Amino acid sequence: MTLKGTFHALVAIFCWGLFVYWWNSVLPQVDSSEPVIALLFIAATVLATVLVTVLWVRYNIGIFRRKGPRKSLTRVTENHDTDFLGRRIERPPGPESLKTARLVVVSVEGEAKKYDVAQVAQV
Repeated sequence: MTLKGTFHALVAIFCWGLFVYWWNSVLPQVDSSEPVIALLFIAATVLATVLVTVLWVRYNIGIFRRKGPRKSLTRVTENHDTDFLGRRIERPPGPESLKTARLVVVSVEGEAKKYDVAQVAQV
């Protein structure tokens, strides 16, 4: 076991010990119906978590059965002419001016999104 794994195990043991200690401090102070309600809530939470996990796994298995195993990454084409909403993008010539600018102003004018390099005043 690595040093990191040992540390994680010690933290987990300490946390479980703290959990048991606090429950032993709390249980004598409550009547018998309150722990039953808490256990029912915990059981419902565990059941909901298992159900959501099973549904998620079935969903992913369905994708695998329809599309088969992944053999490569999905091709992504970078379109720098329009934005996500389909607006035309206008920018100064040469991408370096935007990459090195201290301040870039983005504005929407009609059906176009415009990127400009702003001049920063020297103080």
